[in-house]
Amino acid sequence: MLSLTRTQLTNVLSARTGLSLAVRTILAGAAVATIIISTTVLYGVFYKLYVPQLLHSAPVYLQYSANTTALINFVPSSNYKFLSTSQAYSVSLDLDVPTSETNRDLGAFMVDLELRDRRGHVIHHSSRPSILPYESQLVRTLRTLVRSIPLALGLTDERTHLRVHLVDDVYDKHFSPVTSAWIALSKPLQVYNAQIIIRAQFSGLRYWMYYWRVPTALVFIVMAVIWQIVLTVVAWSVLEAYANRSNTAETNVVGSESGTSAAVERKASSSLLQPSFFAQPEHSDSEDDRVEQTVPDSTPFHPLRRRTSTRSVI
Repeated sequence: MLSLTRTQLTNVLSARTGLSLAVRTILAGAAVATIIISTTVLYGVFYKLYVPQLLHSAPVYLQYSANTTALINFVPSSNYKFLSTSQAYSVSLDLDVPTSETNRDLGAFMVDLELRDRRGHVIHHSSRPSILPYESQLVRTLRTLVRSIPLALGLTDERTHLRVHLVDDVYDKHFSPVTSAWIALSKPLQVYNAQIIIRAQFSGLRYWMYYWRVPTALVFIVMAVIWQIVLTVVAWSVLEAYANRSNTAETNVVGSESGTSAAVERKASSSLLQPSFFAQPEHSDSEDDRVEQTVPDSTPFHPLRRRTSTRSVI
């Protein structure tokens, strides 16, 4: 019951039934809905695979010994890979430091960074200077007076946020991915908390897909839907043309067969209506039915020639 014969399918596709318009409308709506849903899902999968994570951060715990250093592990195991090899990254160190006299007296200091792979080999190395922002005595006094009440109530504290840019446009390696980092300060800077941040520097298509997500998604989805609709219309036209050609061939075969049978019937009817005097007599090979007649020749008599005509009448 659910299967359609070839003739029924061609009739549906070639608009020879009354339900063809409804069938076309339903199929067109289902096709458009399927195309939109599939295109949206495919764009989401492509976005997930093509656009990497923007930020990777990890806390930094400085060890105050002979040197102020810290070792940071980005991944839980040595076989884990968290950076994209086709994406440029920047690495920075965020420091929250107290505005104490000790830190002000340190002046400029150096921050060393080493990005290491799973075997401990150094992949990238960088060393950048940094210093606390300068404030005069008058500015510090005025700032303290303005913030005296929140400071007295413990709602705020005297700290400065310091960001040190260490590496720009660094790419991860496929066979030696970065798994850990080593940081060292040249001076024992007092720090409330520290954090290392790896930030993806998007450019080109990734930039538009991340920072302009909705417009880029709409453009991609609309273009993909248009192309798929065009291909669907072309495929439908080819299928409908094939169905019409098959139906026409079957009609011609049926017409030729009916024409042949009609010709045979007409011939049979004409033979039945033919008069009896047109019929040819039946021949008999019997010797009793043969009659010989001698017809005299109309030519003059000749003594040396005698012609005799004998006609057999059956």
